[in-house]
Amino acid sequence: MSNVSRQMSQSNENRSNFEAWFGSQLAALAGNRQAGFVVTMVAFPLLERYLKQSSRAEPNSEAFNDALLRVLPELLTRSNANLFWSIYRHGLLHNVALSKETHGLSHNKPTVEIWPNGQVWLNPDLFAERVLNVIRSDFGTFEKGVSLPTVSALPAQSGAYTPYLGTGMPSGGSRR
Repeated sequence: MSNVSRQMSQSNENRSNFEAWFGSQLAALAGNRQAGFVVTMVAFPLLERYLKQSSRAEPNSEAFNDALLRVLPELLTRSNANLFWSIYRHGLLHNVALSKETHGLSHNKPTVEIWPNGQVWLNPDLFAERVLNVIRSDFGTFEKGVSLPTVSALPAQSGAYTPYLGTGMPSGGSRR
């Protein structure tokens, strides 16, 4: 197999895994109003990976914020992009919380809505859909950098192989 064929095969496998692990899972949760936090918490690291690759910069830098504004033009300014990223990404993923006074999740809002008083609203389903669409349309950028996880197999007791996701654990089982 040529190097180009191998790279195309790996890219097809990466895309297939992305859809199985993230795309279809987020789609399954879409519309479930109790899953908004989970949907948002999955979408943010996907977006971060994409933005870091497309901007070649770290979060909250000008280049990163510019890339974020290309994905979420509703944020309007670098300052808003920086605030949005800090509050939502860090608030949700580090503290599992949002400031009640300034930020919220709502299925009754557009993707992102900034009020004149500075309050920012995020629609979890529309946000995840936007993130997935951006990544799908530029998957080559998303898959650059750190290798994506691969599906491996552990021998099952019956002699068959059970796939698992790089955690060292077969699905539903324990390591022996």
